[in-house]
Amino acid sequence: MNVLVIGGTGFISTRLVRILLERGDHVSLFTRGRHRWQEHAWAMPELLVGDRTVPSDLARSAHGRTFDAVFDMIAYRQEESEAAARIFRGKVGRFIHCSTVSVYMVAHDVQCPVTEDQDRRPLMKSGDRNPFGMGYGIAKRGCEEALWRAHDERLFPVSMLRPTFVSGPGDPAGRDFFWIERILDGSPLLVPGPGEFEFQQVYVEDVARMFAAITERSTSVGKAYNVAGDEIFTLNGYLRALGDLLGRTPELLHVDQDSFDGQPFSSSTEGDVFPFNTRRPAVFGLERIRKDLGYRSTPFREWMAGTILWWKTRRMHSIGYERRHEELAFLRTMKVTAT
Repeated sequence: MNVLVIGGTGFISTRLVRILLERGDHVSLFTRGRHRWQEHAWAMPELLVGDRTVPSDLARSAHGRTFDAVFDMIAYRQEESEAAARIFRGKVGRFIHCSTVSVYMVAHDVQCPVTEDQDRRPLMKSGDRNPFGMGYGIAKRGCEEALWRAHDERLFPVSMLRPTFVSGPGDPAGRDFFWIERILDGSPLLVPGPGEFEFQQVYVEDVARMFAAITERSTSVGKAYNVAGDEIFTLNGYLRALGDLLGRTPELLHVDQDSFDGQPFSSSTEGDVFPFNTRRPAVFGLERIRKDLGYRSTPFREWMAGTILWWKTRRMHSIGYERRHEELAFLRTMKVTAT
């Protein structure tokens, strides 16, 4: 297949490109050229340098070309998807968009397990805290709406994946590392709220594998798919599972959510802190992706063991760890519940 990946150097997309190259596809990357592709003796993608936010750059890279598939891994605004739809109409066998479960979780109400038809429910109040990213989810809804309007099975056939929290070695968000580092330091873990809301992660290799699989199944045309791990955790259960893999038994100390929210360390401009506190159930239906794409997820213990080993080699701290002493001081002043 002749494939274009818009992006191609990120957490998910580098793995996707590797899979495409291994199966023998001709792969072109449209990228700003800031990150050097890791060379392999057996295969290298073609590099097309440009800025995704400049439609003329993307149009120039696509000029005179057709593609069996285009993967858009970095569309974050509606106008970016609208431009891609104009540029690739009549030039692509399949246009595949990387979306997110945030398109559901910005809604005031969803029914778990969340199915793919719950993507347009009314929004929650804009001031509410949302661990899935309020602005992000709304913007990705705009991307989806633009693509579904442009969808045409002959001229511009669209498919998309909606991953949940993506984890694994190299994760730039470092959500797992936040908890791994705190378990390893041996002090109690501050857990906001009851820690009993269910959620799912997904292993990055599973996500990349499903992106590649979409191009091999005609049944996926015109459809969106949730992609998440088969295993469902509460935050408490997740922390105990991490502790088991680390050979530790973490002490979990729960504090009232509202009291926690008032603390300066409860958020960070650098990224997620106290991740996987979803504040409500966040479980996603996988029936469609199992049926159409034959999906089965990698077991948590298997991929998380490798992820822990990767994080242990990093000479860095997790997001917010410089305020760890404040977390512990807060616990000493609060009425807490131990589990």
